Amino acid sequence: MNRLNRALIALAVCAGFAAAGSVAAQQAPPQQEPLKPILTGKFVPPIRGLAEIQYIKPKTVRKGKQAVTTVQVKNISEAPIAGLTCSEMWYDKARALVPGGDKFVYKKLLQPQEVLTITLTDEIDSRMDSNNFQFTHANGQIKAKPVLKF
Repeated sequence: MNRLNRALIALAVCAGFAAAGSVAAQQAPPQQEPLKPILTGKFVPPIRGLAEIQYIKPKTVRKGKQAVTTVQVKNISEAPIAGLTCSEMWYDKARALVPGGDKFVYKKLLQPQEVLTITLTDEIDSRMDSNNFQFTHANGQIKAKPVLKF
């Protein structure tokens, strides 16, 4: 008797699924708008290896007990530069390295033809005579070319 009841219940459940499937097949699917892309531009991966930039001659100004140096940089490479780093080193009159110096790291991508203003701040030391800069990026070295204006 139990087997007969279970078989009838299973048959009723299967018939219910079959009827629900035929009703769902008769309904037309709702019309959907085509998906539009969120990003309109094309992603260009950052440059690897040697990148090229131009920079305007840095200006160093004394403000209180600090030397503030401002450098303008322009990316002239075909691709963005990731992790642009500018390190400043100070030298004395005998061209010996003076301890200190500042380092700037740009955490975004520097896009092609984009101009960036870098500000470096150092505590003034009486031995400071001249400074020098080194540019690098996350994926290699940088060829820096001085220019008068962009």
